[in-house]
Amino acid sequence: MAFIKKNFVPVVITVHGECKDAEGVFWKSFCKDYAWITGAAHGVTPAGKILCATEKSASCGGRSVCNPEKSLQKWLALPEEERRPGAVKVEDLQEMDPAFPKRPAGSIILKGYNRPLERGSDGRLKRLKDYRDCQELGKNDSNWRTFVEPEPGRVFLWFTQEQWKSIVPAQPKLGMTFPFPEAVSDRLVRLTLLNTIY
Repeated sequence: MAFIKKNFVPVVITVHGECKDAEGVFWKSFCKDYAWITGAAHGVTPAGKILCATEKSASCGGRSVCNPEKSLQKWLALPEEERRPGAVKVEDLQEMDPAFPKRPAGSIILKGYNRPLERGSDGRLKRLKDYRDCQELGKNDSNWRTFVEPEPGRVFLWFTQEQWKSIVPAQPKLGMTFPFPEAVSDRLVRLTLLNTIY
């Protein structure tokens, strides 16, 4: 992760079908070989040149993640005019695909973080240095990997106006307790606190 932070500009794209906007057009220009699956990572130039292409595939493909060291070497091998700052003009995204889900009026977004912890000899929780996780668990495959010094996972949860108001007392007081609505707790715990730590 430190290597990527130092040498790349991390960009996250939310894929919701085939987005019909500038972001979707850029994504589709290099998205090949089922590279759209959740968690796929690619080394791409601002102009859309894929750096993890191989002789057999146009990109690193579905279940793979680009090797950042190899991608960097391919980037450094490109002509300087392709690599210099400002070589590619990237316009601000003006409009999103109207079919993309929009946040309901009056709703809020809860941003959270989660990470694996273990209890130390003193009884206090502490970060795990090594974290083992199954990246894919399907009928015919399982892919276990060990992550060293894992960073916290990020989660984003939408609450409708009705939902967030149901967990905010009309007259909150210090130390107050009250039953948590089942519909909100189900959405918060069962549907959101998934394994996002890699």
